[in-house]
Parts: sequence; structure tokens; C-alpha cells
Amino acid sequence: MAENVPYLGAISKALTTFKEVLEEVDVCKKDCRAAATEAIEFVGLMLGFEANIVPPASGKESELRKACRDLGSALLNCLGTLQTLGVDSKRKRDRFMLFLKRGDVQSSVSECRDKMRIAKEKFNMIVASDTNRVAHEIRQHLLPQSTGPPTQAIWRLRAASGIFHGREWEVEAAVELIVNEAPARVAILGPGGIGKTSIALAVLHEPQVKDLYGDQRCFVSCEAITTADGVVRALADALDIGIESGVSSETSLHRLISHLRAVSGIICLDNLETPLDADKHNVEELLNEVAALSSIALLITSRDTSIPTIKWTFPPLAHIEPFTQEAALATWDVICQDHDKYALKLVDAVDCMPLAVTLLARLTSVEGSAESIWNRWVTERTDLIRTGNVRHRLFDVSASIELSLRSLGDREEVIAILSFICLFSDGFPNYCIKMIDKALPSRLPPAHAITLLKQLSLIYTESHSWDPNHYDIRVLSPILHHIQQHYFSDEFFLKLADTTMQDHDYWIRALFRLGLNRPGPCRERCIDMVIANPALTKDVEVLAQAIGRTQVLEIPIQPRLHECMGHELSNRDEYDKARSSYLTAIEFNELLGDREAVYDNWTWWLSTFIREFDGSEDECQQLDEVQDAIHKAWNLGCYGDGVWQQSYVNSYMGITVAQHFVNEGRRKLHMPVVHRSGIYEDNDSTVYLSLSDQRDAYHQLVLESPPPWDLSLILETIEGLPRSSKSEDSNSSQESVSSAGSVDTSS
Repeated sequence: MAENVPYLGAISKALTTFKEVLEEVDVCKKDCRAAATEAIEFVGLMLGFEANIVPPASGKESELRKACRDLGSALLNCLGTLQTLGVDSKRKRDRFMLFLKRGDVQSSVSECRDKMRIAKEKFNMIVASDTNRVAHEIRQHLLPQSTGPPTQAIWRLRAASGIFHGREWEVEAAVELIVNEAPARVAILGPGGIGKTSIALAVLHEPQVKDLYGDQRCFVSCEAITTADGVVRALADALDIGIESGVSSETSLHRLISHLRAVSGIICLDNLETPLDADKHNVEELLNEVAALSSIALLITSRDTSIPTIKWTFPPLAHIEPFTQEAALATWDVICQDHDKYALKLVDAVDCMPLAVTLLARLTSVEGSAESIWNRWVTERTDLIRTGNVRHRLFDVSASIELSLRSLGDREEVIAILSFICLFSDGFPNYCIKMIDKALPSRLPPAHAITLLKQLSLIYTESHSWDPNHYDIRVLSPILHHIQQHYFSDEFFLKLADTTMQDHDYWIRALFRLGLNRPGPCRERCIDMVIANPALTKDVEVLAQAIGRTQVLEIPIQPRLHECMGHELSNRDEYDKARSSYLTAIEFNELLGDREAVYDNWTWWLSTFIREFDGSEDECQQLDEVQDAIHKAWNLGCYGDGVWQQSYVNSYMGITVAQHFVNEGRRKLHMPVVHRSGIYEDNDSTVYLSLSDQRDAYHQLVLESPPPWDLSLILETIEGLPRSSKSEDSNSSQESVSSAGSVDTSS
């Protein structure tokens, strides 16, 4: 073996020669023997290491082989020194000289032994270091994978939603913060069912985020967790950090934070509002600890906008809004393959709330018809929007809303104010907040309740472009209907009805619309409201109920109901019924001696003919009856002194247009025109009088006498008008005739 290793062969030969003469040496024989023994031990040691050294894969000389070579070199030098002293000489003269130099020999042998000792110690140190390194590598190789370096672990992450539309901007904004402001702290805020969870998962699965954090992307749902310690243990479980059940919360937190300090990754806490509401102080401390980590990004989702005051990355994300209609229909089409007008009505009815759109589409895919789901929505409202038998926020819109309402605790006053706001489907103006105090006297200031409701994303505000100081308080349709269904009690309705009927507040219409669709005492109270204010409704059936109830009441209540009935029947093109209602109103008003009301009733009665036979005046079989009604109206327009007391636009023009209607019918039937309308400026009634001339002529004529007027007087008055007014386009007068046929019935 020694002959195969060059430096070991040389040492062996030198050592053999040295041993042959050693017995014959009388000088320093003891020290020389010791030196030889040490040399023999070294050679044996080196032979053993040379036999076990494995050449490195790189081909370079290993540290251990280099140490062996250095030790061998030291031995050769020592043996060479001894040989130069002549200890192996056989001549008597040389041995005599050696005896004489025994002091130098003693010194040289000692020096050689010291050098061999130092070389041996150095060699042992190198061997020990190499042994320690190899042992460490073996231990690392044998350790279980889970206890390896933290950066090698794969964190738990849910898959992203397969149906995801219309959120490109939100995802892009969040990813930009996470990638460019690492480690970012980003909050995704918005009401329940708006799609915060889907956005968060989409962000975590974005390629840029994956490239930055690899497998160290974690998603933890907190919706069933009510303590900070619960969040810590859920995180530890997701990160594969073992924490025993008996460990204290302080120790659990310490282990989690210690682990996270050594790694780089991103953590998402979904539905953080649940533990934050139940254990606010400790959850905020936990978030502060996580936010202090220099290599961990934090992403949260929450309905509660009053998030902990850590240093969130700027700029914050805007609150998540509902789908656009385009995104809602794209989501619908993925589930149902197509959409129709009923699908469009459904997505609009729920304000394009993502959860509601998704669940309605799933119901439609099962039912097979969006129309049938729409018909159910009309009566069931939010109770319809669910799938399966388990009430869970992801599969039941009502359950999602209740999750937010639970954060209000026992605040009945806040629920009452929310219920009041839910009366206004088109928004509640901020300048009307003072009305809440009037409608709902309570110890809780309305502004405080509104702040709390905004904080929990149960309401939102929408500013007016024309005035930033004015805004509307709005409620998403599913929340509004849920509150009206489950929190707006009959008792609450009747209480508000009593208040509004006393003061006739403008929100009476909103209250009326809600109560009318409720059977029982609420609808009965609405009929009373119509009797007191018939203009509240355009529903013919409701008006009929009110009229039926007033038959046993005093007469003054009844004519206004019949007038409103006439208006609504006329709008439904039921002209005969409308005229009957107007005639009934005329009878009541004549009994009451209300001359002006009777005049208005005849004007509305005449307008039904104009609307029914517009352009076909000759088909009207009641031209003479219409003419008689016109005469009655002319007479009613004058008071006892014979002076015309009616306005030009609202009263005179209605009768004038009716006269024009009769004249047109008579001309088409080739019958003579008996009475002039006053809207022509020639004897043949072919040239329309301009609007300004009609008005100016009217004001001149009423000074002479009440209408109607003879044609000669009309033409004479027209001739005396300033001619500048006649330069207007006479066609505008013709347009006024047709538009005047629609009588204003709002009064």
C-alpha cells in the first residue's frame, strides 16, 4: 500500500533504514527509539486514512489528503535530519565522532520529535473538523422532511375560483401593491357577498405573486374563529407548524412569529371581521406582530372597515363594489350558458351583487327558466337566493347578511334606523337625516348609527356630481329586501304611519309602497292613507278599495278619489270608465258647491276625448255632447260678476283645445263650425296663430269679455297685435294644440 503512495513509500524506506542501524547506536538511543516509534505510528495512521479517503467528485485534492501529505513531508524532514547526523554509519571513526557530538544529536532528535508532535496535532485537528462536517451532513440527510428549513415547506392555499369576471382592476391594484411595495399590508374591504374572498384568492394565484413568494402563500378563513389565539393556531396549522393543544396562547404566538421571522411569504386572513369583532384587542396585537415582520406580506378581507391601525400600504384599495351589468351577465352565462330578459331583470333586481347573481344563476340552471325564478323573486325576495339545506354565507344571501347584522349586537336602535333607511330604495338624502329623529325618537344619535352601519358595509354613500356636499345613503337591494322582510315589523310600520299621516312628510310615499304589499293591518292603513291623500297611488284597485270604504264616510273625501280614479283609468286608455269617474266627481263637487273643482272635472272629462280620438275626430259620436260640456266649462270659468277668472295655460287652453277638437271633427264631417277656438288667424281656419299671438290675443280679449269669443272679435284683436310677434314659426302653434290635449292631472 505504501509503495502505491509516493510520499508514504519514501517515508517507509527511510524508516526501515533508520531502524536497521538503531540497535547499533549508543548515543541518544532512548530518544531515537521514541522518535522511531512515533514515526511508525504516523505511517500506520496515514496508511489507514489513505485507504478510506474517497476522491472528491470535483477532482480537486481534499483537505484530508492534503493533511496526510503535509504530515508525511514533516516525517521525511525529521528522518533526513537524523540521517545527516550519521547515526547509520558503520565506521568506528564516525561513531566515535557521533559520541563526541552527542549533545548536538540529543538536540536534533528532540527537535524532530517536536516537529512530528506539531504535525500530528495539526493533522488531528483537520481530521476532527472533517469528521464533524461529514457527521452534520449525515444528520441533515437523515432528518424528516417536515423539520427541514422553513423555506422549503409548502403553505396551505385554496384554489382560486373557476368563475371570475369583472374584477381585473381590483386584482391588478392589489398585485401592484404586493409586488412593488414588499412586504405589503393590503386590505380588501366591502359588504358581504361582494366577492372579497374570490379577489383575494385570485391575487394569491397571480403569476407575479407566485414568482415573488413561491409556495409560501397561505390562505386562512377566519369566519369560524372568535379569538386571536384561534387565528394563531389556524395559521400554524396552515404553515405546518406543530403547536400542541395545551400550549399557552403566548407560547403559540411566540412559536408562530419565530417561525415567520426565518421565512419570506404572504399570509391572507379571510373574513377577519369575525375574530376582530369578538376579540378586538388581541387580534389587533396579533396583526401588529405580523406587520412587524420584514419578510412577510399581509392580505386581509373584511366587512368591517374599521381595520386595525397598522401601517397599511398606500394607496389603500377602494372598497369593492358590485359587478357591472356586463360582468354579472358574463358570470350568469358561464353557469347557464345564456341569458334572457328575465336574467337581466334578476341581476338588476339584486344590484349585481356577485353572490346573489351566482346563486340565482345556479337556481336557474336547476329550474331551467329565468322567468320562473323571477316570478318567485317577486314574492320571496332574498329568502329565495340560496342553494342546499345548510345556511352558509357562501350559499345563502340571507345568511351572509345576518353575519354582518350580528356585529351590531343588541343595538335595536341601529336596526330601526337601518330599517327606516331601507324605505328609500332610490337613496336617502343626507340632508334628511334630521328626519330620523322626528320619525324615530331615541337616545342614539342618527349620525352615530349611520357611521356604524357604514363601518360594517351595510350602507354606502353616493355623492352628487353637482354638489359634493350632498350625497345619498344607499343600501344594496338584497340587504334592503332582507331588512324589509325580517326586521320591518307591522308594529314598526304602523308607528311610522301614524307619524307621517300627522305631518304628511315626503317619505309617506316610500312608506305607502312598502305597506301596500303587506296583507293585514299594514295594507288597511295604506287604504286609509289613500283616502286622506288619493294622489299617493296610481293603482286602480287600491283606489277602488278606498272609494268603497268612503261610501259610508263624509262626502268631501269622495270626489278627490274619483278624480284620481279617472286619471289612472285614462292613463290606462280606459276612457269610458275614466269619464264615468269624472262625472261622479262632478256630482260630488256640485253638491259641495265647489265651482272651481267642477270646472277642473269637466276639463279632464273633455281631455279623454282628445286623447281617444286624436287625429280621428270625425269618429267621435259625441261631438255635440262635447260641445255642451265646453259651454258648461266656459260658464263655470266666470264668477258671479261674469268676469273670467281662470289662468291661460292650465284652464283656458284646455277648453280651447277641446273646441278645436270639435271643430276638426265637424270639418271632416262637412258640418259647419259654430264656435271658434281662437287659434287661427284667418277666416277659413287654415293658418295657425303663433303661440305668442294666441297668448297676447287672449289677454286682450279677456279685458273685453269672457270666452268664448266671436271670430270677428278674435280677428280684429289679432290685427291690432304688434306684428313682430307674427314672425314666429306658425307651426309651433300647431304643436301646442296637440300637446295641450294632455291635461295636467297632477294637481
